[in-house]
Amino acid sequence: MLDLMLAASDDPSVPESRKLSDTEVLAQSIIFLAAGYETSSGTLSLTCYHIATNPDIQDKLQQEIDNVWTDEEQLPTYETVNELPYLDMVISETLRLYPPGK
Repeated sequence: MLDLMLAASDDPSVPESRKLSDTEVLAQSIIFLAAGYETSSGTLSLTCYHIATNPDIQDKLQQEIDNVWTDEEQLPTYETVNELPYLDMVISETLRLYPPGK
């Protein structure tokens, strides 16, 4: 998002009155960071709680992670995490039960 805001502020086809100043870009970035942190941390906390209180889901999720992430010396990549459909379902269920912003 920051990249888009910076590109728009440098775009010659955008009228000067519609461009964001450096201060406005900075302010928007701080708001995105603060809002994103709160919703992400809340979702991850609730997901961890539900995984911990449901051992059968925890075991199934652990098995899926072990099958996809075989090299424990290497940190998982974005592509590796995208290969975890059950993890996506667990997080989606947490978001369904506790939608952010309520």
